[in-house]
Parts: sequence; structure tokens; C-alpha cells
Amino acid sequence: MNTLTRARERKIATLHAAFHAIEGDGLEVRRAIPSSAFEAIGPFIFLDHFGPIEVRPGEAKGASAHPHAGIETLSLLLEGRTVHKDSLGNTSTMGPGEVQWMRAGRGVIHDESPAEILRREGGHLHGVQLWINMPKGAKHAEPAYRHVRAQEIPLLPHTGAVRLVAGQIGDVAGPVRTSGDPFLVHASLNAGGTLHMDVSHPRELALYVMTGGVAIDGQAMEAGQLARLTSGDTLQVVVEDNSELLVVGGDPLDAPVVRHGPFVMNTIAELERAVRDYHAGRMGEI
Repeated sequence: MNTLTRARERKIATLHAAFHAIEGDGLEVRRAIPSSAFEAIGPFIFLDHFGPIEVRPGEAKGASAHPHAGIETLSLLLEGRTVHKDSLGNTSTMGPGEVQWMRAGRGVIHDESPAEILRREGGHLHGVQLWINMPKGAKHAEPAYRHVRAQEIPLLPHTGAVRLVAGQIGDVAGPVRTSGDPFLVHASLNAGGTLHMDVSHPRELALYVMTGGVAIDGQAMEAGQLARLTSGDTLQVVVEDNSELLVVGGDPLDAPVVRHGPFVMNTIAELERAVRDYHAGRMGEI
């Protein structure tokens, strides 16, 4: 009997359907975190999934200049090209397989728009944006930004492409490291395969199906569903259709959070301060 068999496997505790929402300049998304049943999975307090869609010339939409405070954003692109600009002076173009991480902290303004070639010629667009809660006492930290290239994200030894964006499995560590011990795996898997993964470290864990269909312990999941998982050491996923998956988790929230649009703080007073700072121009401009 091998180690994976002896170890406790994580099962589906509860299963939830993402709901549809409109974000930014009219971009339709599936929102898997938060839901009416829970507000976070580990430090992840937000998961918006957009696409996969084919956009015609002139149809591509993004999210023009808007503020954030008290969180870190983590964007992963599977198809298409987008351009990031922010009030820190950063400008970068993200392509398939790449990740952009931004610490909003005390406040930042950024713009996430389709690249000019996607606007002009159309094409495919598919990706996800997550928010990582910043811990109590650190929500007013200085903003920061990092563009993570596809080659910086390590592949795990599995059939298919299984990439560790954040967290640690054995001796392998993902490039995004921050508070809350976030764990994020992006897996592109072919039908008929099985994903085995060591997930003993994340205290809270969930699996979200972006496309395709899978099963955990015989329970089927389809695109747009998120499974909150039980505690355990390993995860075994049977891949029934070609699938794109996210495995997300980490440490639970360290304090209650209050939200108002793009601002996430611990108290109403902090929230009011963030709104005042934005309207007073103290978050800068692009």
C-alpha cells in the first residue's frame, strides 16, 4: 500500500454553484467565492471566473480604472492578452499561463483591459481573478506589484499540466508567497486521467471546476461548481472530461472582514477611511 493510499484523502464536504455577475465594463463572470454559505476559502475571499468565450472584433471587455484597498489581487490568464496599468506606474501585458499579483494595501488604482490586438481582431478570452485578504494590522501596507511569467511557475510531476502558483508541495514552492499561506494550483487535465496531490499543508481547501467535469470519491462535479473539501492529507480527482481546475486554500481568516465594493477592511472605520482616501485622490492616478 503506497503513501497516497494510507494517507487520509480529502472528500467533498459541500458543493456550491458559482453565480453569474457583471464586472468592470460589462464582463460576465462566474463568482465562486464568496457565496451565501461562506465568505472565504483560506485567505481567498473572492474568485471570479471569466470565459472561456470567443469575442468578435470590438467586443472584448475588461475593467477600466478602479481602486482597491485591504487586499491582494491575483489574476491568472488561460487565453487572450490583457494589459495592466496602475497608480504605482506599472504597465505590463499578460499572456496565457501568466499571473499578475498586486498588493493594494492602503490603496491603489489599476486598469485591467484587453490588449489592443484582442480589441481589434477578437479572439478567445479565459481567466480568473482571486482576492487574498490582508491580515489584521497589515491592511494599510504599501502597495506593490509583480508580473509572474509562465516559466516561473513550477510544474508538478503529473500527467497533464499541473502548476503550483502559490504554496508548497514537498520541495516545490510556488512563486506567489504572502500572508495567509495561500495555496493555489492550476491544473489542465485530459479525460481518463487521475490527479493525485499532496495537500496536507493547507488548513482549508476547495476545488473549482473551470471547464470539463471531474469526480471526487465518486461524487461528480461540473464546470462552474466549487467543492469545499474535508480535512486530509491527499486529494484524488478522477478526470471525466478534459478539464481546467483550480485548487485553492490556506489559513482561515484571522479576523472578521467588512466589504464595500473593491475595499475590504476589518472595521467600518477602516472602510470609511479607505473611501475618503480614494475620493481625496490619496490612492494616486494612472
